[in-house]
Amino acid sequence: MAASPGEGPSHGKASPRQSRGTGGPPRHAPPGRPRCPRPWFEGVTFRKEKCSGKPKWLYAFRDAAKAALEEQEWLRRAREKRNYTCETFLAKQGSFGTIVLECDLDLPPETVYRAYASRWEIGIVMRYYKNACQFDDTRVQDDYSLLGSEFCDFLATVVTFRIIKAFDAARLLEKRNYGRVMAILRRAKMARMEGEGWQLIRMAPSHMEILQELGLLPKPEEPPKRKRGGPRKKSTIVQRFGKVLI
Repeated sequence: MAASPGEGPSHGKASPRQSRGTGGPPRHAPPGRPRCPRPWFEGVTFRKEKCSGKPKWLYAFRDAAKAALEEQEWLRRAREKRNYTCETFLAKQGSFGTIVLECDLDLPPETVYRAYASRWEIGIVMRYYKNACQFDDTRVQDDYSLLGSEFCDFLATVVTFRIIKAFDAARLLEKRNYGRVMAILRRAKMARMEGEGWQLIRMAPSHMEILQELGLLPKPEEPPKRKRGGPRKKSTIVQRFGKVLI
């Protein structure tokens, strides 16, 4: 998959006749009418086209939020350098927040966009797999054992980064690093008490909160909210004579 940042959805060599219709109006659109990108999710519009004569597809995306940020940054730099012109701005405005991806697979645009957005995480995973798991070092002698060893390293890598994503989703890495959270989890042990069954050993309240955020322990039920104001007082007439019928 190749990326070409800064290109608009209309760039790239693609044949409208071979479009699958994923982005833009139907194939029988009136002649002369421009093919518009389709709205998607979170302010992202997209267009998908098949390259003519090649088994490749072009995926163009435009993020409205990123376009606004890139436009602000471009205007700031142009003001500092004092080289702003209206013609240059209009020529660049259409490329803000856009990216064009080339792929030899016919995939849903959402899958392509999410894979591209996760490219940094993929690089981190592969670097961890090569370095931390010592991909280049072998401690076995036959091919069968080598495949088993590398498969275990691969599973360890996948599990590690799923744990990191769970920590990140629970916002545990904002105050602690990965090693500190894992050290706390290693302390969480169950002990068998006489007459009470298996019970969690005593831990600090802050450590218990981590287990609750990860769903390993049930969260305590919140007490019902009390209504504002004090209890309603009975009138003096009711207190003296009971119910008064009017």
